[in-house]
Amino acid sequence: MVPRTPRAPGLGVDRGGWQIFAAQGLSGLGTAPFVVFGPIFQRQLGATAVEIGLIGALGLVLGTLSMLPGTWLAEQYHLRRTIFWGWLLTLPAPLLFALAPDWRLTAIGTVFLGVAVCNTPAINVYLTLEVPRDRISFVMTTVVSAFSLGLIVATVACGWLAQMIGIRWLFAGAFLLFVAAAACVANLPRKTLPPDATVRVAYRDLLRFRPYVVGVALFSAVTVIIFIPWTFTTLYAREVLHADDLTIGMLMAVFYLGSVFIGLALSRLRGAVGPMVVVLGFEAAFIASAILLLSAGAFPIIAVAFFLRGAFWSFRQVMTALVGEALPSRALAKGYGLFALVTGVAAAVASPIGGWLYGVEPRLAFWTSAALMGAALVATVLAAAALRPQAVTGPRPAPSVAPGREEPASKAA
Repeated sequence: MVPRTPRAPGLGVDRGGWQIFAAQGLSGLGTAPFVVFGPIFQRQLGATAVEIGLIGALGLVLGTLSMLPGTWLAEQYHLRRTIFWGWLLTLPAPLLFALAPDWRLTAIGTVFLGVAVCNTPAINVYLTLEVPRDRISFVMTTVVSAFSLGLIVATVACGWLAQMIGIRWLFAGAFLLFVAAAACVANLPRKTLPPDATVRVAYRDLLRFRPYVVGVALFSAVTVIIFIPWTFTTLYAREVLHADDLTIGMLMAVFYLGSVFIGLALSRLRGAVGPMVVVLGFEAAFIASAILLLSAGAFPIIAVAFFLRGAFWSFRQVMTALVGEALPSRALAKGYGLFALVTGVAAAVASPIGGWLYGVEPRLAFWTSAALMGAALVATVLAAAALRPQAVTGPRPAPSVAPGREEPASKAA
C-alpha cells in the first residue's frame, strides 16, 4: 500500500494539488492570448459577431460532450492519466491560431481547446480525495486560482507584446507554455481511494440528492446568464470603450485579479457565512459590474467593473465544490461530470445568444445578462432551503481509518 500523500501545511493542498496549481498557472499564461485577443483576432481575420459567437459555442459544445468520456474515466479512477492527456490536447490550438490564414483555422484550434477540458472531472475528483468535506471549496478555489494568477501576469504582458511583436507570436509562445504545463502533471502522485470507490452509481441515482439537483438547475441558469456577454467582453472594450491593446490587457489583468481575490475571499468565508451568502455575493458582484461597465465612465470606473466581473471566473469552480458537498464519495465522479456537462450545455447555448444580442446593439448583451442575474438572485434566495445538504450525505470516510485501494497506476506517470 502506498502511504497517503502528505498534506501541505496551512492551505491543506497536497503535492499533487500544487503540481496542478503550477500547471494551471502556466496554462493561464498561455491562455491569455486566446482570452484577450481571440475574438479580436478572429474579427481581424474576417469573422462576424455571429460567427465569433458560433465558434465560441462550438468549443463549449465539444467541451460539454467531452465530459461524457471524461466522467467515465474519472469514475474508473484513471485520474492521473486523464489529467495528463487533457493537457496534451491543448497543444495544437496555439499553433493553429498562430498559422491561421483566416478565421476558419481558429475554429479548429477552438475544437482542441474545447475537448481538452475532458480532464475536468478527473481534476475535481483528484483534488477532492483525502480532503475534508468542509475544505473542498477552498482547496479547489486555491488550486484553480493559479489559472487566474497566470492570466493576471500574461494579460498585461499581452497588451504590450501585441503592440511590439504582433498577436500571432503570442500564440506561438502559448504553445511553449502549454508544453510546460503538461510536463507539470506528467508524474502526479497516487492517492488513496475511499472505501466505497468500487461502488458505481447511475445518473438517475443522483436525483435522490435534492440539494444537488436544485444546485445543478440553479447554477446552470446562472451559467447561461454569465456567458451571454462573456465572449464579447474584450470586443466591447475595443469597439465601444475604444481601448487599445495595452489598455485591454490591463483591464483583463484587473478582471483576473478580481477572480482571485473575490473567489478566494468568498470561498474562505463559506464556512462562516454559509454557501448561500457566497452565491449571492457572486451574483451581486456580477450585477454591479454590469452597471459600472455600461456607465462608460472614466478608466478607474471601468477597471472596478472588470474587477467585479472577474468574480464569475471563480464562480463555476466554487459552485462545483458546493454541489459536490451534497454527494457521497461514490457519486462524486458522476456528479461532477454531470454538473460540468449541464453547465457546459448552458454556456454553449448562451454564446450564440450573446452574439445575436451584440450584433443588434453591443450594450444589449450586457444589459440583458444584468437583468437576468437580478432574477437569478431572487431565485437563489427562494431556493436557499432546498440547497442545504441532506444528512444522508454525511462526512466522507477518512482514508486513515478505512483505506480503500490505491488509484491505478498511470502509464503516463
